[in-house]
Amino acid sequence: MPLLSAGQLMQWAQQAALNAVFYKTQSPAAQATYMAISTSAVSGVLNSTEVLMSGATINEYNTSTGYARQSYGPVAATAASPSLIYNTGILTWGPFTSAPGTANWGIACELASGGTAKPIAAFLLASPRTPSIGDSLQAAAGTGSAGVGFLCQV
Repeated sequence: MPLLSAGQLMQWAQQAALNAVFYKTQSPAAQATYMAISTSAVSGVLNSTEVLMSGATINEYNTSTGYARQSYGPVAATAASPSLIYNTGILTWGPFTSAPGTANWGIACELASGGTAKPIAAFLLASPRTPSIGDSLQAAAGTGSAGVGFLCQV
């Protein structure tokens, strides 16, 4: 099970966090968050300025392969510096009905489906995974290298 890297906040999440901590706006209301899988190449192709899951560099798995975003279910941020947040349960994508391509990123977002969801954070898989028909990807509960990732295996 390779580790994911520390989560990188996407532009929308950076703006929301700054506006909240400097009392410019109220934080977004509590709601469920979801984890998506992206085939974007590792070499810097996933752009942190994407503000929608339909962004040109996100390349989420296609639902026609048996893929669906999974409920992320993170703990509350820890009282530490740096503060940590991570998934509490095992996440499973699949089994896939057709080969979905090579997974390189996990992307936390705010909606269970659709391109209008706002991406929150991106987690780079330590090694790419290419599931075949009938395979599933699974992310273990717990932390990644900085407490904001998870483990993923085929």
